[in-house]
Amino acid sequence: MDEIYHEYLKDESKLRGAADSISFPESEAEIGHILQVMRQNRIPVTIQGGKTGVVGSAVPSRGHIMNLSHMNKVKSFLIAAEDEAFLKVEPGITLIELQEAIDRLATPKAFFWPPDPSESTATVGGIASTDAKGICFHLYGKSASYISGIRVMNAEGSIRDLKRGQDAIVINGEPKALLDVYLGGEGMYGVITELTLRLIPKPGEIWGICFFFEDREDGMSFSDQLKARSFEVQGAKIAAIEYLDHTILDALERHKNNMTKVKHIPDVATHIAAMVYVEIHGDQEEAVEEIAAALMMIGSSFNGDPDQTWAFAGEPEIDKMRNFLHAAAETAILHIEKVRSEDPRITKLGIDISVEGDGLKTLLSRIEKTLQKENLKAGYWGHIGSGRLHIDILPGSYGEFEKGKALFETWAERFPVALGNAITSYGIGKLKKSIFLKTASKAYIEELHQLKKQLDKHNLWNPGNMIEVL
Repeated sequence: MDEIYHEYLKDESKLRGAADSISFPESEAEIGHILQVMRQNRIPVTIQGGKTGVVGSAVPSRGHIMNLSHMNKVKSFLIAAEDEAFLKVEPGITLIELQEAIDRLATPKAFFWPPDPSESTATVGGIASTDAKGICFHLYGKSASYISGIRVMNAEGSIRDLKRGQDAIVINGEPKALLDVYLGGEGMYGVITELTLRLIPKPGEIWGICFFFEDREDGMSFSDQLKARSFEVQGAKIAAIEYLDHTILDALERHKNNMTKVKHIPDVATHIAAMVYVEIHGDQEEAVEEIAAALMMIGSSFNGDPDQTWAFAGEPEIDKMRNFLHAAAETAILHIEKVRSEDPRITKLGIDISVEGDGLKTLLSRIEKTLQKENLKAGYWGHIGSGRLHIDILPGSYGEFEKGKALFETWAERFPVALGNAITSYGIGKLKKSIFLKTASKAYIEELHQLKKQLDKHNLWNPGNMIEVL
C-alpha cells in the first residue's frame, strides 16, 4: 500500500496496524465489487469510518481496508408523527454533516439525533458499529435506541434489510435480535451500507453549568449527590453530569493554545482540583432555570464558588463547552503521542469502570491506592450521570505502560466494569480485548463465536476485534 495511505493504518488510540490495500467505495454496488475480489482471494477486510475510536477497532491487522468516508449522503427523510422523524443516511456521514443536514430540513419543529459522542468527525456508521455513547446518555440512553433499521451486506455480497423487532438469529436455542448484533458488533459480521435514524424534537432550552472545586473530595461528593437525586421540572431534566480531575484540567491548560476550538475558553485556575459539568435540557426556560438554581445551591453546600461558576445557554455556547470536554479527554492522547516518540510500542491505555453502588468518592479512593502503590500517574474523567468513570494511565515509559496494563486487568476483575461484563463504553476493539476475554462470561464469549460462525463463514470481517477466531 502506498505511503500516502499510511495514516489509515491507525486510529486515535495510536495503535498502528498493517494492510496491503485500501479502497474508498462510494456506493453499495462498489462495496459488492470489492468484496467479490476479497472473498475470491481470501483477503480479510477491515471497515473504517472516521478513525476517531480509541480501542483500535478500525485499525487493520492485515489484508484490505475498506474506508466508508466517501459514503456520506442523506438518502431520504420521513416525518412519522408529531414527535418522531426518520432519516436514511449512508454510514460515512459524520456527526457534523448529519446535524447540518437535519438543520436544512423543512419541518414545523426542530429535530435532532440524540447520540452525541464528543468527536464531531465521528461517522454514524462507526457510532453504530461500536455502540458509542455521548455525554447525554444519562438522559437519552443507548445509541441503538435511535437506529430503527440498517442495511447490511455479508461476505457473499448479499444484502439484508434489518428492522427493529422484525429479525432474529437463533444462538444456542435462543432468539437474538439481529439488528442489535450488528449495532456494537465492531464490524465483525458484515458492512453496514445504510442506516435509518430516529430523530426526536430538539429541546427548546439547553443550558450548561461548570462547577469548580478546590478540594477534589468536594467535587466527588457533589457528583455523587447529583447522581443520587432526581431533578425534573415541567419536563426539564439533567441530560449530562461530567467529571474532570485536576490532572486532566492542568494538561488542558498546557495544550489549550494549540487547540483551535478551545483556545478562547476562559482559563481554569491552577488551584482547581475538580470540575463538574452539568447540562440541562427542557422546553420551558423557567423550568430549566429552576433546576439550575437548585444545582447552584447544592454546589455552594460543597464549597463550590458561585463567582467561579461558568454558565452557558443556547446551542452555540453549549457546542463550545462540548469542545472543551472533548479537548480535555484528548489530553491523554497528546501525552501518548509524546511518549510514543521515544517508544512506539506505547498506545492509549484507558478503562471504563462503573461508579454505581459505592459512588465516585469511594471508587476513586480505592483506585488511587493501587496507583500510588505502583507509582503510576493517571487522569480521570467520565460520564458520571451515566455511571461511568474513564481512567487514563499516563505512562512515562514502556515499563510503566506494562504495569498499567496489568493493573487494568486487576481492576477489571475487582471492580464492576462499565455497562456489564464487557468494557463496551468506548468499544473493545483490539486494545481492550485481552481484558474483555478475561472478564466477560464464558457464555457471552461463546455467543460471539457462534455469531461469527453463522454470519461470517469466511472469517472476512475485521480480524482481531473482540475475540480470537477459532
